[in-house]
Amino acid sequence: MESLQVGGNPYYRLRRYCIYHSSHCILFQGLSDNRKVVTVESEAILSERDVINIAISDTHCGSDRAVFPPQISLPPLMADENERLLKYSNNQKKLYDHLIFCANYIKERFTGYKKVITHNGDAVEGIHHRTIQLSAPMVDDHVLIHQSIMDDFLHAMGFSVMNGDELRYVSGTETHTGYTEQRIAKHFEYFGATFHDELKLTQNGRKVWYVHQWAGAGNGQNEGNGLTNAIKVLYYNSLKENYAMPDLVISSHYHKAIMASYSQNWETYHAMITPSFQMKTRFGQKVSAFQRNDIGLGLAEVSTNGLIKIHRPLLME
Repeated sequence: MESLQVGGNPYYRLRRYCIYHSSHCILFQGLSDNRKVVTVESEAILSERDVINIAISDTHCGSDRAVFPPQISLPPLMADENERLLKYSNNQKKLYDHLIFCANYIKERFTGYKKVITHNGDAVEGIHHRTIQLSAPMVDDHVLIHQSIMDDFLHAMGFSVMNGDELRYVSGTETHTGYTEQRIAKHFEYFGATFHDELKLTQNGRKVWYVHQWAGAGNGQNEGNGLTNAIKVLYYNSLKENYAMPDLVISSHYHKAIMASYSQNWETYHAMITPSFQMKTRFGQKVSAFQRNDIGLGLAEVSTNGLIKIHRPLLME
């Protein structure tokens, strides 16, 4: 995906997007909100491939403790004012650099894989609890910040719908996000993005479920116990209620990287909690004092033979 500067304004960019749909390559040329659509005949064979689930969550864009692009031009607050040019802080630079490191690692390590990128909730910080730890004062600003960092993330990763890659959004905490994640998914519809409260996928015969908040993370000697117990509960509920047990459940919310598994009847079921892209806020210090706050994303592979492999999460040191 290439980016050009046009019209003398370095913050309006002409982008070219190639979207694969129904044996056609659709080329979007978008300037601001105006898009031209050109359809070009193309052949693509998307054979059965290994799948890598890339679980990114809790970016909390708009927080002054969260990932932020190198610079962004935001609309003026008042009609008679100029656009606002904002740049990342030193801490936000560390988060952004790690985001791009993750994208580059995935591009190199998982060449040939089908990439399923799921933002698993809390895309933006929002205005809540009288917080003052904000990079920008408007929720619409937070949405634009998130769209900018995700655009860079997908670009650096080499995301391509033509290659069968997928982009999904799962709803987060209403206090933070409201309806913003639906808007964001709509914005990325040229990447085939979809929005879900719960996401249930089948990949190479395995069932992979996503939800933002599920089992608690735990702490100290109890860390991961809640996740293990949640898998057990889900297993026995599946027997009582006669539904198919998921092979992998990916949840988020707690800003910690945790994995667990449970075996029964010669089958093993997996679960993970993903890290975040937000450093600890004042609120976080209150509710999880002296606990670590993991920065990064989760990776889970489903091979063509149905083998599930939970990779070590890509964490910032």
